[in-house]
Amino acid sequence: MDRQLEQVEENSQLGSWLVLIISALLCLGALMVVSAGARVDQQVDIKHFWRYTTLRRVAFVPVVWIVLAIVGRCNYRRWVVYEKHFWLSPLVLLMAISLALLVLVLTVDTGNSARRWLKVGSGEYGLQIQPSELAKWVTVMFLAAYAAHKGQAMRRFTTGFLPACIVLMVVVALIGKEDFGTAALVGAMGVVVLLASGTRWWYMLVLIPAAALAFYVLVYCVDYRWARVLAYFDQGDASQDVNYQAQQSIMSIGSGGIWGCGLGRGTVKLGYLPEDTTDFVFAVIGEELGFAGCAMVIALFVALLVCTMMIIRRAPDRMGKLLGLAIGGTIGAQALMNLLVVTGMAPTKGIALPFVSAGGSGLVITAVAAGVLVNIARQKTQGVALPNH
Repeated sequence: MDRQLEQVEENSQLGSWLVLIISALLCLGALMVVSAGARVDQQVDIKHFWRYTTLRRVAFVPVVWIVLAIVGRCNYRRWVVYEKHFWLSPLVLLMAISLALLVLVLTVDTGNSARRWLKVGSGEYGLQIQPSELAKWVTVMFLAAYAAHKGQAMRRFTTGFLPACIVLMVVVALIGKEDFGTAALVGAMGVVVLLASGTRWWYMLVLIPAAALAFYVLVYCVDYRWARVLAYFDQGDASQDVNYQAQQSIMSIGSGGIWGCGLGRGTVKLGYLPEDTTDFVFAVIGEELGFAGCAMVIALFVALLVCTMMIIRRAPDRMGKLLGLAIGGTIGAQALMNLLVVTGMAPTKGIALPFVSAGGSGLVITAVAAGVLVNIARQKTQGVALPNH
């Protein structure tokens, strides 16, 4: 009995540590977004705070905490109804909605070249939703739930692997039309989840022709994307405009030294680095907080991944383990992709740093996924249920 109580306490602490790590990233992100968005000549009207990216980012902090608290107490098994009713489960419905939104966003005229956003509502408080962000999380969670439902059937090609493979390829194709970075992330994590589910590794060989075709159509045939790939292998050519963001980002990180120039004192944010509050906020951290600030951010993500591995190991069932891998792995992979881009170690692509970059709907959707991970941590181990379940 004492051992059972210890397990309950350990699980509860693990969930609390996860929330604490996410909160640290969230607050640090809000602070740095405000710093990156601060301008000497900017007049802020607090009555219309929703107009300002920096203030919206601060306003979403309590929203994320509320989402974490609510979802963290909802049994993760409720996302899936097993046995005969699997195809009526919430995740399947969300998968269908995600696919519909991905098709819809490609048909809506947004007034610019990139069709990534759908606007909900009008006026000052209208929200913009990025369907690819919803599809990213829904897809990896759906694949985890599908694999858990199928069990050993995942080792069969036609009845196990193939349906999941088709869903993955359709989602990647729809996202990749306008957001190749997210498409690559979803594709990679989908393969990881399927392999972890027991799928035979040689089944993945059928994805090689599809991946090659996707690269040709979505990268080689798109001038600006192919230019980024070529520029990555020739970063010393300052004459190329496509190298501009990467070069500014690297210089700002390098100029920060050990301790940085001080919070709010950075200069790269003064029009020199586009997307300084979103995709390249880590560069602002490097300039203003130096190596110490960068190391702190990386350490928090490493701690999050270590926490995730402990959650996966202690998860009470196959569903929990695969969901934990899908969610924690996606957060870690996205963070790694962002850091590689910002430090010039990967071609420039638009992908946010989880819980740190500015965002609204995407931040809340990520919080929902993280809340599922928190709930997995708080669930029973070896038949022991937590007091609040």
